Amino acid sequence: MLLARRIVFATLRPNRSQSLVISLQHKLLTPRMTTVVDSVSSPPSGGASKAPEPPEPEVYSDRWEMIWGAGLARGERWDAAAASPAIVDLLRSGKIDVKGARVLVPGCGRGYDLPVFASSGAREVVGLELAPTAVGEARAYLQEVNAAEGAPAGDMRVEEGDFFLWTDPRGGDGSWDVGFDYTFGCAMQPNARQQWAHHWGRHVRSGGVLVTLVFPVNSEADPNVGPPFPVSPELYSEMLIPQCFEMTYKEPVPRELSHPSRAGREVMMVWRKK
Repeated sequence: MLLARRIVFATLRPNRSQSLVISLQHKLLTPRMTTVVDSVSSPPSGGASKAPEPPEPEVYSDRWEMIWGAGLARGERWDAAAASPAIVDLLRSGKIDVKGARVLVPGCGRGYDLPVFASSGAREVVGLELAPTAVGEARAYLQEVNAAEGAPAGDMRVEEGDFFLWTDPRGGDGSWDVGFDYTFGCAMQPNARQQWAHHWGRHVRSGGVLVTLVFPVNSEADPNVGPPFPVSPELYSEMLIPQCFEMTYKEPVPRELSHPSRAGREVMMVWRKK
């Protein structure tokens, strides 16, 4: 059901429901992807400046609800207004097989990636969000997807919870076949990274799979300035290998498979939990 242990995988042709989900995103989401600017990216060319950053709250984790609650439109800041092209390609290529799997996506934002897993055959796809407003936005988006013709058949839901504390009420710890981490690990302050890795080890079952889309990769950036905090494939290896994960796949993401503002700064890594 899950990833082969080899780095060479069989090819899986795109299925019809995947194409429908991608088409649906273009119909539902009006912002152009080229307008996306990550929360600490440089201002767009042409001299336009970003809106001033709100003051940091006393508790770091409160910043997410503060930003969502102030109004985060589709296509603004880290919201890319569409699923990651890289994860769509990974599933289409057959490098992972999620048929019948339970998939966890923490820090899911509006949940754009959830229907992609569901349309690839996942039995259950759960997005986890800390910010209550984000949970409401993600649930609204999934309602749009489910109401559309050709919606994926897999069960999709969004839960409110803290990744470091949350336990799935349906399956408990260690019950997830697949985890997907994108723009989540880089949102953690550097001193929380070991706990991030530990809890991925807690959530993913033995023999399960963790997909990490490593971003932003920038060796020249200050590692203590963020979010998003600069990360690297080497850092992910240092954190995940001690948690009994073994790497089965690693490739830089081609520019055409990244959101435009993130091109050249992403590496796809796939791990198997021993």
